[in-house]
Amino acid sequence: MPKTIALQSTNQKLINLLQQQGYTVMDMYQAHRQRELVDAYLYTTYHPDALTSYYSSVEPWDNISATTEEIFQSPTTLMLNITNLPPKQVLATLERRLQHKKT
Repeated sequence: MPKTIALQSTNQKLINLLQQQGYTVMDMYQAHRQRELVDAYLYTTYHPDALTSYYSSVEPWDNISATTEEIFQSPTTLMLNITNLPPKQVLATLERRLQHKKT
């Protein structure tokens, strides 16, 4: 089963490289809206808590189509800051960290 990666960046070279390696790549915000379970979030910011502060500032009633149901995210989901990393280094780091999580 392919690993699902939620990506904040629109770096097409990175997207292509990840897909060539068999990963399913989705937009980070789309993954959240669709309540997708993902194996890793790759984000591009110097603030690691950006994801939690973004989501905690949006109330369910701010969106008519949203439900008040909690979004389940596995505690094993990898959070990886890829700011200023070239695509090959992102891939190597991602694969190393995912492999480490298996053991």
